[in-house]
Amino acid sequence: MATFTKEDHPFNKMTRLTFLLLITGILYFGCESTHDQIPFRAILQGYSHPENPTFFDKDYWQSKMVRWNRERYNAIIWYGPGELTNGEHLLVRHLDFPEAREISMEENERIIDQMNWMFTTAKDYGLKSFLQTQPIFYTEAFGKAHGFDTLNTISTQVGKWHIEGYPNFWPSTDKPNKIFNCHIRNDLTTAYTTAVFGELLQLYPDLHGFMGFNGEPLPGNRSTFFGEAIAPALKASNRNPIYIANQWQTPIDQFIENIAGAELYKNLWLGFHGYNSEQITDAKPYPGTVYWAEKTGLPTIVEIYPANQNFLPWNSPKFAYDIVQEIKKIPAFEGYVYYERHISGTLLGPLFREALGYYSGTGNEYDENYWIEKINEQFDNREASGYFLEAYNISSRIIPEADAFIYSGGDVMKRELRVPYSWFTADWPWNYMTSPARGGRLIPFRHYVNFVAKDPGKFKNKDGSEADEYPYYQQVIWASEGGSIFNITPEKHFARIKGMGIQAYEASRKGLELVKSNKDEAQRITHLMNAYRLLATYYESKVRASVMGAVYAMTKEKSDQLEALEWADKALADYTAFVDFSIDNLDPYYQEISGAPLNEAGVRLNDLLVLEKMERDSLAIIFEW
Repeated sequence: MATFTKEDHPFNKMTRLTFLLLITGILYFGCESTHDQIPFRAILQGYSHPENPTFFDKDYWQSKMVRWNRERYNAIIWYGPGELTNGEHLLVRHLDFPEAREISMEENERIIDQMNWMFTTAKDYGLKSFLQTQPIFYTEAFGKAHGFDTLNTISTQVGKWHIEGYPNFWPSTDKPNKIFNCHIRNDLTTAYTTAVFGELLQLYPDLHGFMGFNGEPLPGNRSTFFGEAIAPALKASNRNPIYIANQWQTPIDQFIENIAGAELYKNLWLGFHGYNSEQITDAKPYPGTVYWAEKTGLPTIVEIYPANQNFLPWNSPKFAYDIVQEIKKIPAFEGYVYYERHISGTLLGPLFREALGYYSGTGNEYDENYWIEKINEQFDNREASGYFLEAYNISSRIIPEADAFIYSGGDVMKRELRVPYSWFTADWPWNYMTSPARGGRLIPFRHYVNFVAKDPGKFKNKDGSEADEYPYYQQVIWASEGGSIFNITPEKHFARIKGMGIQAYEASRKGLELVKSNKDEAQRITHLMNAYRLLATYYESKVRASVMGAVYAMTKEKSDQLEALEWADKALADYTAFVDFSIDNLDPYYQEISGAPLNEAGVRLNDLLVLEKMERDSLAIIFEW
């Protein structure tokens, strides 16, 4: 489909590794959000290592900046290798610490020139540039020069990642003798960090500021490092750059005491990671995000981070519109950062990305005709385009709705392509939670099965709204709220999700029947929607098998075991249908857009099917029958 263009993929020319990890207008900052516009509208954009030709491809970057400007984004958060993300000597000259240099002066200047070109060109297109930073990193040469390679005991100054290596981040397994260049905090690394920030502000006049994570690889009290190492460089620059202090891994009381309330730096904002944690389940922000914004009193930038959408389209303009309306409700929210670096933000979600910029940059109300005309540019059949828009709007809610129940706030628990039974055992805390934005209406797995096992007649697939059914309870049986607010059982929730899959597929099929031109693209949309349908069917079967598997572990009732086994057999059959269809129909598409078929792109669907079969055979062990 033309909304999915190969040239639009930000990592199309980057290393194969990048794909395998699948797993902005005039800028107006510093004011309260108006009804019409959200002031800060940023794209988080990864840049490749300078060894990759894409880094120096000016035509490539200019084409992206033209698009971001057209889509009404007004800022870029640049994220890639460098002194403050993986410790490589790339972006500065290391004038204060020459022992940190690792590359030639000629190569260093070539990289600096390119980064300056990128920042200046972005400015020409109305896009302010920020660097994402994550202390504490330093070059290998710097560490070796100061004997850090001899430090091999964890202490208040030496963190475990200096010993073990920073996980899943520019892996160094090919260099067994490498000094892991992070997680040491002392006077030297503090001064080094100050120098790097200062030199960045000196070298890049069109660098507008930073979005700085307080840092995973930072030993000790993370909240004090900003005042020790970063604020001095910001003030010394005399440029008053915006510093978006990301709260990640920092207790709020320490953040308020040592960053927000310490009067260290005036142009300080709060960055929150993320809007719905490291995923998207709801248009509404999680309560913790709002709590931080209100408690700190800082202008807040929320991160829209759809890490749970990597393989199937997340392409709903209506979902984007709904998120914008929710952001506008929170006075402290100054704007957002959209993580385009995931494939869902590019090939699989161009309409969402465009709608997010459009509605946050104009304040217009949602009008489906606007998006039908966009889609109709591909098919020259307005009725068919309406069906495809319907399919996008429905299907983009499927995985968020599933993940709202199969809950985890982190991005390491991937639930898109498969849901293991092991995630439904009592060993994991997420079984006791559902999406915080749902206000407790969606019943958590462990809470649900405990009460179904105690009294199935009262609780199994019952929400209290069945006033005309025995035993005729007057009150809300799950008691999360009084009155007429009824909780949602897993069975009803996933039956609705399955229905969404069917609706999205049927809408796309109707569109396919109507199109006369670009038939291949229409067929591709229909294949993707059918994959959604099959996946949603699997979700329902897997969750119902898990519910009854956990119930039987407590009741030892034979009927509960038989029901669990019946649903488990159906779940395996449903998953087999999804895998077979995806390999047969989606692999050529993924091969075209990324250079790697879905079945080899770091996921290998056949291997996942083997795991599904193994789990089916181990049901009794998993649920401890």
